Amino acid sequence: MKFKAKFRALDFNLKGYKTQLNGDMTDWLKQSGREWLSAAVLGVIPTWSKASRATFQKLAGELGMAIPYGPQLSIKDRESLGLAAGSGSGLKLNPGKSRWHFRYHSTLRYLAYNEYNRVVYGQAPNVFSRSGLTNSTPYHFQERGLAAFEMFTQFTKLPDPRKFMKAVKV
Repeated sequence: MKFKAKFRALDFNLKGYKTQLNGDMTDWLKQSGREWLSAAVLGVIPTWSKASRATFQKLAGELGMAIPYGPQLSIKDRESLGLAAGSGSGLKLNPGKSRWHFRYHSTLRYLAYNEYNRVVYGQAPNVFSRSGLTNSTPYHFQERGLAAFEMFTQFTKLPDPRKFMKAVKV
């Protein structure tokens, strides 16, 4: 008895999958970063002298978004101080090591103090006016941003690997 066998194997296009994964992760990172900024900054950090919000401008620019200031309540415009203090932020993309993240870093001492402490007029660092801050402190903007980030990431999915497989003759 004689018979012919036809064998097939699966070929996985790893390069195509990695390209798709990198594109998706980059898009998701940008969108999740915008969600983080919206919750952390726009919903919490007030415009006083523009300094605190300005620390987020570099990251916002890399995410394709702008941080609006709203009406300035102080006499001095401290936007340049905030821009200088917001160094070290930005997107970090390293698909070779499967790492996609964004980073925000600020050396603006008032923003850091307001994040963790209840600020009262007359205590160091001094609140700028007797009426106090527009938004009560502590801000906890990092917690709010993280919650928004995690909410967004719950609905992200990796590319379907089956789309990158095909049967080949052996």
